Formats: sequence, structure tokens, C-alpha cells
Amino acid sequence: SEFSQWMRTQNTAVKVSKELIDVLSLFDSWKSKTNGALDPAAEAVSQVWKTAEKNQVLPSNRSIQSAVATVNQKHWSIDYANNTVTHLTNAPLMLNTFVKSYIIDQATKKVVADTGISGVVMNIGGDILVKGNQKETIEIADPKASAINDAAIDFLQVQDRFIATSGNYKRGNLIGNQWYSHIVDPRTGFPAENNISATVVANNATDAGALATAFNVLTVAESVQLAKEYPDAAYLIITKEGERVESKNWASLQI
Repeated sequence: SEFSQWMRTQNTAVKVSKELIDVLSLFDSWKSKTNGALDPAAEAVSQVWKTAEKNQVLPSNRSIQSAVATVNQKHWSIDYANNTVTHLTNAPLMLNTFVKSYIIDQATKKVVADTGISGVVMNIGGDILVKGNQKETIEIADPKASAINDAAIDFLQVQDRFIATSGNYKRGNLIGNQWYSHIVDPRTGFPAENNISATVVANNATDAGALATAFNVLTVAESVQLAKEYPDAAYLIITKEGERVESKNWASLQI
């Protein structure tokens, strides 16, 4: 892919597509908005915990601090005038925070433009865009459910909006008898543990995807504060204790 090819370059301005510049710019923006809670270099921290699981030994403070230092570097520089991006480090980068949301948005726009259809529902890994004149009923999975066919915790009716869910209840690292979330806090070097699931419904696809992931890293108080910048977004956060934290407009989507 274009991103993989760019990753193999070092300290060289490379001409790239508008889409890659858009995605990297969005990461810069969301890193700032979340005070570093969303960062593609968080993969450096994730790798430390994957190695810990493989060795069945908790990571040392030194390895965690080294990963955080890697995250804190500046990893690229964008020249908007010339449509070039310079890769500045050899840190591992993973563009998976809200890229599914971005892809769904772009793909849906392409489908509508090319076909002229009146409505489309697109689903990639549980992130869903409902566009057009139809309404869709969306089930919200219970993050504490023990089986895939357990009852949903909510049913929403969605039209012309995007819905994204992020959580730590399906993936992670088992070290000894302790389960650690695959969602890490790049600021501390440790797995996120405040919340186990967050669902966001928004008008903008990347807003939904980014907020859903951010709410799993941030505290509830930080999440509520961040959400104030996106009054159109509705959210449901499930804390590790099982408490529901809902936006005031969440109930308007429930059926």
C-alpha cells in the first residue's frame, strides 16, 4: 500500500495522495484534541505488551518508558503546498484508530456518486454508515456478554449518520491470569482500563471513529469534556464497573 511504501522511506519528502495527507492531518488534529491519547505511534507501546504476553512476563518500567519516548517523537512533516510528507522516525505506526471510519465514508461517497442510488448501508468490522432515505436498526453489543448471541444492551434507529464502537472486551493480552486491553494509553505506556466500551453516533464518520477510541483511553470526565466539542454526537460509555454513561441525546436514538 501507499502507506507501507512511505513507511520504508526516511527523511525524504515523498509525494503522496490527498487521502494519505488527509489521514495524517487528522491524526495530528486528534492527537492535539486528546492531549496525546490518540497517536498512531501507540503501536510502539502495543508491541511491548505483545512481547510481554509471548514471554509471559510483565514489561519492565524501562521498556515502557522507552516506548513512551518513541511515541513522543515527531514522526512526519507535511508540506501541503507540494503534497509531500517526510517520514522522520523509524517508530512503528498503525493507522487504525479511525481509518475504518474514513474508508467507509470515502467508499460510500464513491458508491453514491457512481450509481445514483438513494440509500446505502456500509459495515466494516462493526463500524456502520447509514446514508440516504432508509432508517436502520442497529444493535449495540453488551461488552460484558459471555456469548455472541447474548442480548444487546441497546437498539438504536439511525439514518444519515455514522456509528462506531470501540472496546477492550474482545482483544487483548493475557499475561499470567491477568487480561490486559489491546487499547493502550500512549501517554503512560500502559493498557487503558477506565472503560470497556464506547459507542458514538455522529454526522461525521471520522469524528465517530476517533471519539469511540478516545473514550476508551480517556477517563469518563475527560471523555465528557471532549464530547462537548461535538454537540451533534451521541455516545454511550460502559465503564469497567459496568456503569452506563450516556450523552443527553442518546435516548433520542433508542427504540
